[in-house]
Amino acid sequence: MADADEDDVKAISALIAALKPLNAESRVHVLEFVLKKLGISPSVQHASPAHVPPAAHTPAAPPATPPQPPPSSGVHDIRSFAAEKKPKTVNEKVAVIGYYLAQLAPEDERRDYLIADDIKTYFIQADLQLPTAPPNVTLINAKNAGYFNASDRGQYKLNAVGHNLVAHKLPSGEAGEAKRRAAPRKPRKKATTRKKAGK
Repeated sequence: MADADEDDVKAISALIAALKPLNAESRVHVLEFVLKKLGISPSVQHASPAHVPPAAHTPAAPPATPPQPPPSSGVHDIRSFAAEKKPKTVNEKVAVIGYYLAQLAPEDERRDYLIADDIKTYFIQADLQLPTAPPNVTLINAKNAGYFNASDRGQYKLNAVGHNLVAHKLPSGEAGEAKRRAAPRKPRKKATTRKKAGK
């Protein structure tokens, strides 16, 4: 029995030494070929658990990893959104906050209105300079600028004008300023033509 055990150990050592340089897939092929050649059917107790399942499952694992979807679902944080839109006036800043809450905030935070308490909270989160006017006056000013509609209980909802400002006009570029500078020249030309006509 001792000689048989020694032979087993030698055979196992030789087999391991021969298989070691090969990859997992090649080891499985070699073992299957040897078993077939010797007329041995692999038993569930020895060959299957030790070698076949790990080799069979190892190639399948890497393809499962790449298709995982990216974690973020399009939700911006308010600071990066404000930095992207670059609002200049207090009214524009309030509109950006109103747009963020209505369109981009996390689901549990999302709503289509602002209240006075939101001014300080979201101005700080957005890293915007706090307005000097009281929060309720700041909201009234944004409404008077045409960006919000007032509703019950001090709620202010961003309207179409405010939405379009944030979605399509911010950040404001030099083109808009150039148009504003050019606009006052037209009335002057009309005034001079009227004087000439009067003469």
